[in-house]
Amino acid sequence: MDENLRQKIALFRYSLIAPIIAGTVSQDTVKEYLQDICAKKYEVPDGNSKEFAPATIKEWLRQYRLYGIDGLYPKNRCDKGKSRKIFGDLKNLIVELKLSNPKATAKSIYYTLLAKGHITMDTISLSTIQRYLSKIDLPVESANTNRRAFEFEFPNDCWQSDCSVGPYLTIDGKKYKTYIIAFLDDSSRLILSCKAFYSDNLVSLLHVFKDAVAKRGIPKKIFVDNGKIYRSLQMQHICASLGSVLCFAKPYSPESKGKIERLFRTLHEQWSNVIDWNSFSSIEELNESLNTYIEKHYNNSYHCGIKKKPIEKFLSNAQNLRFLKSKQELDYMFLYRITRKVNNDSTISIDNIIYEVPGKYTGFKINIRYDPTNRDKAYIFDDNGNLSETIFQVNKIDNTKVRRTPKEKTVDFSSFNPQ
Repeated sequence: MDENLRQKIALFRYSLIAPIIAGTVSQDTVKEYLQDICAKKYEVPDGNSKEFAPATIKEWLRQYRLYGIDGLYPKNRCDKGKSRKIFGDLKNLIVELKLSNPKATAKSIYYTLLAKGHITMDTISLSTIQRYLSKIDLPVESANTNRRAFEFEFPNDCWQSDCSVGPYLTIDGKKYKTYIIAFLDDSSRLILSCKAFYSDNLVSLLHVFKDAVAKRGIPKKIFVDNGKIYRSLQMQHICASLGSVLCFAKPYSPESKGKIERLFRTLHEQWSNVIDWNSFSSIEELNESLNTYIEKHYNNSYHCGIKKKPIEKFLSNAQNLRFLKSKQELDYMFLYRITRKVNNDSTISIDNIIYEVPGKYTGFKINIRYDPTNRDKAYIFDDNGNLSETIFQVNKIDNTKVRRTPKEKTVDFSSFNPQ
């Protein structure tokens, strides 16, 4: 089975047991919860529609408690699953096109997909798109949607996160756009971590997320929008490893994330609109100013929404906060996971960086984990989630100085010798 599919199946299984893992389902209601989820039919990442028995869910729960997210991976099988014409990102794209324009017909969506190169006429027909749209149940939100104000009871019950455009920096006569990524605790309104970057990519998001977990503990839930970086498999995998539930707001529904939206408005009003952007000569200086505002002003000032300081409310439940045991465990949780096939010269490539791999893996696909902020080394893991090898960037010059062992085949120069 393809490693990407195995990962998606593991995350799907985790989504069903996540409320139990996170403690949002009490011990008294676990039985009712199992009965409820087992009464439904689910579309599994392999393309099949299935129902699950309570015993199956309990086994997933047991495997997760023993081995973490790695325990939920299906074992590799030699047979192949049935192919599906519409799957993965294409399904999401069709739904997004329909949600963005509810009046769009299947025909218009089909030709939009063709025009943008997502499909070709010889692979997917118009009737396939029509059948798919007729079977899915798209949510329709009316203007009279019943919205209610909400607030989680305890700190770290739920975090919210989002990204906003920050100040423009002028460095050496060149103008740079910045982005601010923040994590906010729903209950206490504490800014858990907030930093500015030149890019709002996944590496930036995980940098802030990792900092928040290191300083403030592990959240039960994380509530975010449907942005690409939040829906990435890496983000989902990290949340599953931490035992956190990753929740998404309804598309085109910014009101549901009112607290984090209000935070960014406050940041603009009280910080970015009153500082002199031209006084900063680097992104580091900008972040120093931002951190000073957050820790000395925002987190330690009276908040009218909770009637006290955010830091006071957050620390009032300090005894119940969950932290990872060590920095090493934290670093392990945030490793990227990818699959690579080892080349004939015993190397693999990760983002155009070449790593040397032990010869025994040549020609095989291997599971790699690595830290995108430290590219000196990477790690090989087996299918059970155990560390097998540590690999390093290749040094071609050093390889010329390695002596061959007697078992290695030497080069035969006989054909070049004169007779």
